[in-house]
Amino acid sequence: MARYLNTYKLDSDNPFNPEKVNKILEAVMMEALENLEYDTDKCPKQAKYKLICLVTIGEKHGQDVLVTCRFLWDYDRDRYATFSMENTYVFGIAQCFGLYYE
Repeated sequence: MARYLNTYKLDSDNPFNPEKVNKILEAVMMEALENLEYDTDKCPKQAKYKLICLVTIGEKHGQDVLVTCRFLWDYDRDRYATFSMENTYVFGIAQCFGLYYE
């Protein structure tokens, strides 16, 4: 079993880039939800895009939706990207988080 020693680095060599991830989230959500009608069997399978950390898809009935998450956050190093869209039948919210962990 390989064991790794701490590097004691405070910053990532490859930091999370929210702008790039926003473009990916937009492309994936637009493709996946553009003409999607809500189906209780199909929609949970659509939410299994594992490149995106959290995906919520729900049926629209004229309601408002608020999606939140909470956890410890390092404002200097951690980043996130989010994209939401809706069509006549469904809404979708994708959130992706980049957390630095050494």
